[in-house]
Amino acid sequence: MRAMNMKNMTSMKFVKQALSLFGLLTILIVALPVWAEEDPIAMLKGVTNRVMETLKTNRSEYQSNPSRIYTLVDELIIPYADFEEMARWVAGRNAWQNASAETQQSFVKGLKNLVVRTYARSLLNYTDQTIEFLPMRQSAEGKSRVLVSSIIRDGGRGDLRLDYRLVRHGDNWKVYDIVIEGVSLMQGYHAQFEDDINQSGLEAAVQKINNRGNARRESE
Repeated sequence: MRAMNMKNMTSMKFVKQALSLFGLLTILIVALPVWAEEDPIAMLKGVTNRVMETLKTNRSEYQSNPSRIYTLVDELIIPYADFEEMARWVAGRNAWQNASAETQQSFVKGLKNLVVRTYARSLLNYTDQTIEFLPMRQSAEGKSRVLVSSIIRDGGRGDLRLDYRLVRHGDNWKVYDIVIEGVSLMQGYHAQFEDDINQSGLEAAVQKINNRGNARRESE
């Protein structure tokens, strides 16, 4: 009987320890997003450093086979971009809300292909530029959108101001616009499709993007 009681006490002690451990793990998991909240500048620095290092390492390969640059974009850049937010911005609130879910997704897909192709071609012109990120004027804590500014140092060709607009997704940040010397990339796309959207809705912009994409594929 005594041996059984000792065994029960040992079992209870184990259960209490297990429950305590489970409780600690639960607290850690719940608290983790607060501790792991991403800093937008640190995220951008990490992404740009990895992209530049990859460009340097594989420069000759990209020069001989430019299409390989899309692998870099897919792996290192796309995960940090919010293409749906870009599409909403370019389409405009009314056109976006009046479009069907199918048309919205078609526009997101088409705009994504357009942005990726534009960005990929610009990466092929990379030599040895460096990027300096400027301190944010205000903390990103508690904000849903932020602007991060940077300077591209390009030696003899002069410096270039590059700003990133980011939107929060949980504890992470994603880019939805790039502003080059005060000119918004998304604003430029909006201007390209504005007349088509105003006249015939978002479907017209989807058709225009698809036609442009087909023409480029034929020329490549």
